[in-house]
Amino acid sequence: MSLVLPTAPLWAAAMLVTGALACRAAVPRGHARPVRARALLRALFPRRILRSRSGRLDIAGFLFGVLVAGTALGWAIVSSSWWAMQAQLTLAGWPMLALRLPMPLAMPLMTVVLFLAYEAAYWANHWLSHRVGWLWAFHKVHHSAESLSLLTNFRVHPVDTIVFANMAAAMTGVTAGLMRHIFGPGMADVSVGGANLIVFFSSIVLSYLQHSHLWLVTRGRWGWLILSPAHHQLHHSIDPAHHNTNFGSTIALFDWAFGTLLMPARGRQPLRFGVAGLDHDPHGLAGALLVPFAEAAREVMPPASAR
Repeated sequence: MSLVLPTAPLWAAAMLVTGALACRAAVPRGHARPVRARALLRALFPRRILRSRSGRLDIAGFLFGVLVAGTALGWAIVSSSWWAMQAQLTLAGWPMLALRLPMPLAMPLMTVVLFLAYEAAYWANHWLSHRVGWLWAFHKVHHSAESLSLLTNFRVHPVDTIVFANMAAAMTGVTAGLMRHIFGPGMADVSVGGANLIVFFSSIVLSYLQHSHLWLVTRGRWGWLILSPAHHQLHHSIDPAHHNTNFGSTIALFDWAFGTLLMPARGRQPLRFGVAGLDHDPHGLAGALLVPFAEAAREVMPPASAR
């Protein structure tokens, strides 16, 4: 069993960190007088974004995520625990190394390894979503956002979410099974409400900011380690020079390893967001939910004339 920590206080702390970083970026340098809360909200959620059709779909995605998806038991059809068990059964015929580690070493090691497994799954899923036609049909809903805000993180087609959840469950589950085969069945990570501790904090603190309109950038050594909001804004750019870059979730390790890391400039770069060449309205309910199924079907079953 994983060590489960109290969820609510940690969620609140993570969101406070996110808000503090966003507020710092929203306040102009050299601004001496206190900034009112209303001014900060306008800086974080500009009316020009929230009143746009693209912004309104982001809000709808946020409400769906909070009111509907948040009540679901999970998006993975097969859990990571099942994958871990299958990995252990597969390896049962191999000698178990059982390199016993004391608890103060075992849990941190397992936590870091499963975090890296999650990041590997995220990178692989994201890369495939841009390369495989039927996956792109669903992932394109996220990229069709023409403005980025703290809510764009929720603009995701349910099929896109389901595919990723199952890939993450498989990757982390198999990794957990392998670790238990090597170090013994007692290996467990530190988790928050069932989520890996590092995944929890890095996702909450960085994921919302990454989709904001704020130009927060990590450069130098930090830029090769952490994917900042500026990194992710390049990923969303409509400029072909920025396509197929910065696929990672919160760390740049796998983008660096596979040659997809693109470093942002220190100063804000003029970027446009969205998907070029769409033949439908991407901001309506039909365009965001139904059209991707038709496009995916065309990718899987091309017209008879093309067979």
